[in-house]
Amino acid sequence: MKAAIFEGEGVLTVKDIPAPKIVKPDDVIIKVEAASICGSDIHGLAVPPGQYMKPGIIYGHEFSGVVAEVGDEVTGFAVGDRVAVNPRVRCGSCYECTHGRGDLCSNSDHYGQLADGGFAEYARTSAKQLYHVADGVSPDLAAQTEPLACVVSSLRKVNPIPMDYVILYGAGPIGLTFLRTLKAFGVKNLIMTAKGEDRVAEAKACGADIVVDVEKENIEDVVKANWPFKADVIIDAVGRGAVLPEAMKLINPQGRILLFGLDNNARSEIAPGAVVLDEIMIVGALGKDFPGALELLQNEELGLEKFITHRFTLEDIHKGIELMRNKKACRVLIYPNGLPGND
Repeated sequence: MKAAIFEGEGVLTVKDIPAPKIVKPDDVIIKVEAASICGSDIHGLAVPPGQYMKPGIIYGHEFSGVVAEVGDEVTGFAVGDRVAVNPRVRCGSCYECTHGRGDLCSNSDHYGQLADGGFAEYARTSAKQLYHVADGVSPDLAAQTEPLACVVSSLRKVNPIPMDYVILYGAGPIGLTFLRTLKAFGVKNLIMTAKGEDRVAEAKACGADIVVDVEKENIEDVVKANWPFKADVIIDAVGRGAVLPEAMKLINPQGRILLFGLDNNARSEIAPGAVVLDEIMIVGALGKDFPGALELLQNEELGLEKFITHRFTLEDIHKGIELMRNKKACRVLIYPNGLPGND
């Protein structure tokens, strides 16, 4: 089969390798329908890398497909079932796993980063990492289950309600996933930041109420001009260090700040006293809510298809990577077994 192999030092090679086989009794072989290129995939291919990826593995962790084969001990899944994959494999024995915090497992494996992933015609996973996909959910949407699961899990921490005033930093694929999910949650008052005219246009096309082009505008001025007060909820889907100090200036007393974007090199400086005096809640998010995401995907008004900009075969994956790297694309999907309609 064809697969995209991470060779290390920014090198991703599409080549023929042996197709995976059942090794453990709970293994499942999946024919990959679609896989999404994540921002972390771009970071991992940077030189030097912004995120560690294990050389020699099949790249890609956001994927879904159809069950092609099951191990002897697999129950609940059968050949022909459509499934989404949770790529984070818990160890089951660390402090986090044994104390109900498995999403933060300190010894986890991860498909597409530390173990073979989904940029391939077929993928081997454990049955415990799979979730059923409803028949009405298209491959375009099913491939976005993992990032949506992250967004849904994180929003549960700050519980946005329709009356909240929300600021959302970032208009990339994750930012737009937040946008569409917030709309599904009924949020009416939302200001979003974007960088550059293309990102601004994408955000508006996805239903953003007010978009601040950070290259040209000051978000504090925009908030004052459009809202009676500051924000009740602020979401950082960027991960840059400058966001948190700015968010502290824009949050109402007893407001909630959600830190989602991840950059281990970023640093922020804030006044702890301001957090205490205004009872600000600052929370990080790393978990995944797959059942919630798969339920939400059945909502026709969710609209994650609105920001799919490109679809490629596996052979053309580098085109998608370059488009994302240069911010000329938003959601890029890879179809390892051929584009829809080309069977």
